[in-house]
Amino acid sequence: MPDRRTVLKLGAGAVTVLGAALAWRAWDQGVFSTGEGPAYEAWKTWEYGEAGSPQRLVRAAILAASPHNTQPWRFHVAPASIDLFADRARKIGTIDPLLREMHIGLGCALENLTLAASAQGFEYQLTQFPNPADVTHVARVALEPGRKLPSPLYDAIPRRHTNRGAYDTTRALEPAVFEAMQALGEDLSLVSVRWFTSTDSRRHIGELIVQASEAIISDQEQSRDSAAWFRATWQEIQQKRDGLTVDAQALPRWMRAAAKVLPSVSREQSEQIWLKSTREVQAATAMAYGMLLARDALDNSNRVQGGRLWQRMHLWAETKGIAMQPLNQLPERADREHRLGIEPRFGNALKALAVGSGWQVLMPFRLGYPTVTALASPRRSVEEVVVA
Repeated sequence: MPDRRTVLKLGAGAVTVLGAALAWRAWDQGVFSTGEGPAYEAWKTWEYGEAGSPQRLVRAAILAASPHNTQPWRFHVAPASIDLFADRARKIGTIDPLLREMHIGLGCALENLTLAASAQGFEYQLTQFPNPADVTHVARVALEPGRKLPSPLYDAIPRRHTNRGAYDTTRALEPAVFEAMQALGEDLSLVSVRWFTSTDSRRHIGELIVQASEAIISDQEQSRDSAAWFRATWQEIQQKRDGLTVDAQALPRWMRAAAKVLPSVSREQSEQIWLKSTREVQAATAMAYGMLLARDALDNSNRVQGGRLWQRMHLWAETKGIAMQPLNQLPERADREHRLGIEPRFGNALKALAVGSGWQVLMPFRLGYPTVTALASPRRSVEEVVVA
């Protein structure tokens, strides 16, 4: 039998080895490199390049929101115009079977691009879907020299991040917040917003979102297609530069570190963590819900306008210290029902939330004051998204 001194030495050696292993794992998973590496360069270089260059507009456009951070865009840059195309290879499959979310994301990129055009000294003329023969040709932005019109929304572009964390339940949103955000869409005739602020309405919508999340988990195809966009390792993030990450979940620092260092969980375990977060964090701390509305939620022109309004509202909210997050589970299930031709359980729930003829729900979202700072998500470079 080893003596006590030998046991102590062996124990100390084991602790040293374990500590070294944990340290290596932490380094390998990017615990000490949050927001660093090629996947995050776009946030730091968004104003690089020659002043007045159209390429600077694209640098701003690629920092826009997009579903599952798929970044479903391509740009063609000419001296006097920029064309925006949908990259349908980056769709989310059964999660977005009707490409609703894809076109909302394209509208977000278009809004950033037009904000950058004004700030960089261009007058622009926007034409949506200029080529009827090419459904992927989303917009053409014709450019002419003009005077610079900077704006707080443009300045907020590199600071805007989706906040999926808990919101401050002790701090209510003032009515002026909703009025100001509503006014942001006065020039967009195809879309609007409806607000839900009462305790009962927030509880009801939160329950619907949790039920829709459960339905997505129960649907093997939707579950698989959603999980495909989660980037679990530091190497994967740097290689693909897209998708959802631990850092983008707005978790407390210790929880982010633990999630990276601990062994990877199964898809089933991950789904239960997501469901628990949806129920106990996102639905439980939403201080208000908004419904982004469209005249025709199945029409891509409506969807693109909806994306433009969402991006504006999110940028404006950033200037006021307000957090926002899309919660697409309800329309994701409604679109799935539509595609499969099954009972429209969640489709009917969305119709009830629209409350009023002539409008349809395009995207639900929540807002409130944050308790944790949202971090940047990965981005592909300009060189990767500009086509000849």
